[in-house]
Amino acid sequence: MADKNISVLNQELKRIASIVADNDNEAAILIEETKKEALNAIIPIKSERRLLKLLAKQVEKQPSARQKNSMQVKFTAGLSKVDKQGRLLLVLHYYKGYSIQKSARIMGYSEKEAKQMLMDALMQWTSGQTGTDLQQLKQQLHKDLAYIEDMEEPPEFKRPFHIKRFAPIITFLLVLLIGGAGSQALKAKAEVNPGIDIMDIFKESIEQEEALDEVRAAIANAGYQDVYFSVDSNAEYAYLEIEGKDNEAKQEEIKSLVEAEMQKRNIDFFMETNFYIPEESPPMEEVEMDEETAISNEILEKINNQLSKKIMDKFEVNSNLFYPLFVSWSTDAWSIEIPEEIGKKQEAEDITQAILDEYKDDRKLFVEEYRYKDHEQAYIWGDVVEYINTALASSEKYTFKAMFAEPDDGVMKFDVRLYLLKEDKDAEIIAREVKRSITRFLETSEIKEISEDNPYEIIVRDNKNKEIETD
Repeated sequence: MADKNISVLNQELKRIASIVADNDNEAAILIEETKKEALNAIIPIKSERRLLKLLAKQVEKQPSARQKNSMQVKFTAGLSKVDKQGRLLLVLHYYKGYSIQKSARIMGYSEKEAKQMLMDALMQWTSGQTGTDLQQLKQQLHKDLAYIEDMEEPPEFKRPFHIKRFAPIITFLLVLLIGGAGSQALKAKAEVNPGIDIMDIFKESIEQEEALDEVRAAIANAGYQDVYFSVDSNAEYAYLEIEGKDNEAKQEEIKSLVEAEMQKRNIDFFMETNFYIPEESPPMEEVEMDEETAISNEILEKINNQLSKKIMDKFEVNSNLFYPLFVSWSTDAWSIEIPEEIGKKQEAEDITQAILDEYKDDRKLFVEEYRYKDHEQAYIWGDVVEYINTALASSEKYTFKAMFAEPDDGVMKFDVRLYLLKEDKDAEIIAREVKRSITRFLETSEIKEISEDNPYEIIVRDNKNKEIETD
């Protein structure tokens, strides 16, 4: 792990290790051993998840301390009752926001084991408390971690001369030395920071998908059937599913083949292997259709044919996406959905009602319009949105919360949420940088080809969903 990455991830590592460990000395050991493992990694550690996996291994190795740090007991009154692995799971799930499944993978447990561990940890944490809900627990955990941020580092990692204490004085002296022009130059440099290169994530995804296809081809070329290989890039996990009685004795050779193919292509993910023999399903019995269902299906077919012929015949659609007419029924009503671009809602209602009257069907009729263009946009932009989400979530530059992308009147609107407040000192600079990163990605020729160069809008919001100025 490069020194630059160590410095970027060290603060979060320190905070998590401090709350997981029983005392300051243990925290220092966890940090030191985790960093050693990272430095010795064959492939550089670039993601927080991989670093957390290394931390989880050190937590598992470390025995419980006989004596707990008095300061820690003070700020983790409930957490001090939870064992170290339970604390780590709580941090991963409630503070970092990982799902139980991803938290389990980071810690090397099955999802079932992690769920049980989480329940045990919550029981230990809340013992003696009444009326505590999960939202309160989550808020308390955030407070605990915020407290750690203000704590001094363990003795092994203290900075000489307590630089933090003298930071305001140093800043004042720098301002005097640099002068106004220098200050403006620094500000200008920050303002034009291009941000993260989302195209790198895009290219990595394409390369990784090609590598996965090659691994799957190697499995097929070796003559193995009912073997499935997939990865979760975010969690850096690979999954090998081996199915069927014929493969039972071949598990090790299949696993060895896949591991060798992964190594050839530098896929440095932890691989989880599962084998199972599917249960034989009993033959399905044919169920005789009741009269109501038979008549309803007959009516549905007639409505579809009539509306397709009289309303939808001239409506241009991209056949690769979906057919824009939706007809459905229940025991109480009929529902029709047509594109509003056609402008024939009343005509659709009249045609459908005439058919229902013909069958003496007195169920309610609902005819709704929707924007076909928006649905089309959602399909077109799908992968692009996924690439942006992946890039922002994996970046160590921003405190990314979530991104929502919805088409609105033909315009794709990107709504980005960050873990900062509008009033924060550098909120606008960070928001502009995030917007600049996304814009630069969307304006590349590769993405314009996917998105068909359709219009878009980017809004960046703070942790309270207030829009941050980016113009």
